[in-house]
Amino acid sequence: MDIAVIADDFTGANANGALLTAKGFSSATCLGPDHWNPADFSAYTAVSLNAESRLLPQQKAWQVVYDAVSMFCREHPALVSKRVDSTLRGNVGAEMEASIKAMDDTYGHQQSLAVLVPSYPTSGRICVGGYQIVHGIPLERSPIAKDAATPVNNTSVLKIVAEQSAIACGFVPLDRILAGPAAVRETIEDARARGCRAVVCDAVADEDITTIAQALASAPYPLIALDPGPFTAELAAVRVKAPRAQFENRVFLAVGSTSELTRTQLEALRLAHPCHLITMDVRKILAGEAERQQECDRVLKAVCAPHKEATVLGICTAGSREDVFSMEEMSRRLGILPCDISQRINTALAAVTREALQQKQLGIGGLYTSGGEVTVAVVRTLKAGGFSVRDQVLPLAVYGHIIGGEHPDLPMITKGGFVGDKDSLVECMEYLFTKISSRKRPA
Repeated sequence: MDIAVIADDFTGANANGALLTAKGFSSATCLGPDHWNPADFSAYTAVSLNAESRLLPQQKAWQVVYDAVSMFCREHPALVSKRVDSTLRGNVGAEMEASIKAMDDTYGHQQSLAVLVPSYPTSGRICVGGYQIVHGIPLERSPIAKDAATPVNNTSVLKIVAEQSAIACGFVPLDRILAGPAAVRETIEDARARGCRAVVCDAVADEDITTIAQALASAPYPLIALDPGPFTAELAAVRVKAPRAQFENRVFLAVGSTSELTRTQLEALRLAHPCHLITMDVRKILAGEAERQQECDRVLKAVCAPHKEATVLGICTAGSREDVFSMEEMSRRLGILPCDISQRINTALAAVTREALQQKQLGIGGLYTSGGEVTVAVVRTLKAGGFSVRDQVLPLAVYGHIIGGEHPDLPMITKGGFVGDKDSLVECMEYLFTKISSRKRPA
């Protein structure tokens, strides 16, 4: 076990596991301290424990978390995470204090630092100026804050922590985070020099969370990540090497839509995951057979040379605003029917996809296609007989396995080209990553 997560409920434990799986770690959830047996979880690099502490009285929650962190520390994890609710319900301050105390007692010194990053931007939770905002509403005014079991009566993260703990806590404001990792690290070290054992960090976007993680990549002291999941995943990615080489943990995308929505979804994906996406020049695909083959060869060569950290590979036809075009306008300009344009593009995308999937060194374990016509072209080119439907990820986004053909049982998600919002592609990717995290396709 490289990453130990102590969660305040079962749902949170699973959510953290899913995000860590998306980063290439094999994840599992332990039902509770009474169910912990190291031998049962020895095959996993990340383990989340359901401590069930959110609804407990403060002192009881403190003890449960202290015991859980102490128990996991005996396994010598590279990173410890205390999962907190994204709306700061429960015993956030007390559990932070218990985590620090357990780390101190384990390592015999007082150098560990708790880093609280309560933001989960893709879920509408951000922290700015030290205040937690939920879908644009101050936390204490949000419907969630009125939860009968765990109400929240403050919007200031520092005050919520201080109500439950006397631990000295520093603060990293948004302007320091926007200044980059070096500025964040400097602010954190200044806080530590003043005796702070914890820091709260602003973050309004995924890239802010990445910046905080990068700032702490080489910190020489033990860290405790306190967050709803995204910060733990990013910190794990920079401090712990994921064993990606053991599994086929990359996803390949074939996206033929040239809509602005698709371009926006691709941009959100690039911010959320290390991507290596190559834009196919549609105009060259439509120019003639020689130009089409030359462009397919160029795209395939580029796709097959990803950077080492890339987990999402693929091809698209709308990599930038300049690539977005109207099918009707293109039809008039080239004198080709829209259906013929679509068929030529889809055939080229399918051909490159087939060749990429045959490159074993790429470690592709899952496939994503956007648009019904693209999907049909790809599945037919792979000589498959059909698609086994397993689950609905989102409305009009379906998960399943390829039936027969050159890549039988390959996990796949297919989504409508004009379906969803800007984060829908990210949601599909994270779902697919959870399905292929420890899966190795037959040779």
